[in-house]
Amino acid sequence: MAPSPAYLIRTERLVLRCYSPELAPLRQAAVAATREALLPWFTWAKDEPRPVAEHLQLVRQLRGKFDLDQNRIHAVLDGEQRELVGELALLARGEERARELGYWVHSRHTGKGVATEMVSALVRVGFELDGLERMDIQVAVGNEASAAVARRLGFALEGTLRQRARGDGGPAEDTWYFSLLASEYPKSPAARVPVKAYDFGGVLLPGLV
Repeated sequence: MAPSPAYLIRTERLVLRCYSPELAPLRQAAVAATREALLPWFTWAKDEPRPVAEHLQLVRQLRGKFDLDQNRIHAVLDGEQRELVGELALLARGEERARELGYWVHSRHTGKGVATEMVSALVRVGFELDGLERMDIQVAVGNEASAAVARRLGFALEGTLRQRARGDGGPAEDTWYFSLLASEYPKSPAARVPVKAYDFGGVLLPGLV
């Protein structure tokens, strides 16, 4: 992985950044507004809405893992950084040059290409800055909206994993397994999405063309 990971990523409409304390109220509002849409796919949504103080503690944990380059969970904000429009994860799964993507979008912003744009940004960073060899997306069977993003960006469906344990502790479920290889990436629409990435100190990272 890159010696200096991207802490802030900009696309034409979105800002992806690591979590910090002031984002806790924005996360609480977005999750509360999107709870019903999240419930079929995310076990943790059943505990929402929760107080801002609990989201603040979660943000602290997410930031700690980001800083240690274990799992990078990005807050996805509108261009003015006034509203959280989604969340995007780059998860370590045991292989040095492979990572898994996970994502959800605020209900008010679905159908606007937000998921495709934010996932594209992290795909570019993953392959062009982090030097990954493969990126994976696991989608619960039936979650057609999330699967459509993977297909749109050129991820290949490798198959269906039957009754696999969920990362959030929920009941085992059938899962579609998508992957994109570094050799396939140049043909992905993600490779053409305008992206700028900045390190921890706010310095523009070279390597994205």
